[in-house]
Amino acid sequence: DKIGADATGLPFNSIMAILLENDHPSTPLVNAGAISACSMVKPVGDSDGKWKAIVSFIADLAGSEVEVIDELYKSETATNFNNKSIAWLLKNYNRIYDDPDMALDIYTRQCSIGVTAKQLATMAATIANSGVNPVTKKEVFKPELTPKIASMMATVGFYEHTGDWLFTTGLPAKTGVGGGIMGVVPGVMGVAAFAPPLDEAGNSVKAQKALAFIAGHLNLNLFGTTRCVMAEKEPVQA
Repeated sequence: DKIGADATGLPFNSIMAILLENDHPSTPLVNAGAISACSMVKPVGDSDGKWKAIVSFIADLAGSEVEVIDELYKSETATNFNNKSIAWLLKNYNRIYDDPDMALDIYTRQCSIGVTAKQLATMAATIANSGVNPVTKKEVFKPELTPKIASMMATVGFYEHTGDWLFTTGLPAKTGVGGGIMGVVPGVMGVAAFAPPLDEAGNSVKAQKALAFIAGHLNLNLFGTTRCVMAEKEPVQA
């Protein structure tokens, strides 16, 4: 039996979840919520403006420039029929706050952004570091958002397998169907791993094993009695 599930208890691209959740998505970490969130990005009615806001924010999180994988974007756009249904169903329930086709296109484009494992780890570290990118030292978001982001990752981050992951590792983490996973230990560190082969829920098989190994050996389990702390680097004598 499953130990737990995500906020919907259903697959990340579920249409039924919208109908079961009082006609609105409960989390931005699955497709319906992410599409709705993209529609909320300002400026309203300005696709280019929305895109600039999203891609610059992701670049600030990653600490370096990011680009869309054009081949992936075209492929996703040509085959995203399920997500089109989600967008228009949300529109029917007044949960899309801009043009639904625009929101879907923005969502599809941001899903097609390519990042390296290092960039993904830097994003996780920025969240762990109260919104300050540890590489660029730039404040990307307000520090009070870190516990909210980390708690959402812990409770929703692995789709239907979220409860299993948290029970096994105690590491707040977010997985994506691209094969990447990032984990966050607030105030300590961010970690990431990438490998394309996925399990039935859309989570990278190898990345899960890698992060579970790291979490176990470094005592990253938030529910454990042994706390992982970052050691201060001793000053080097000239």
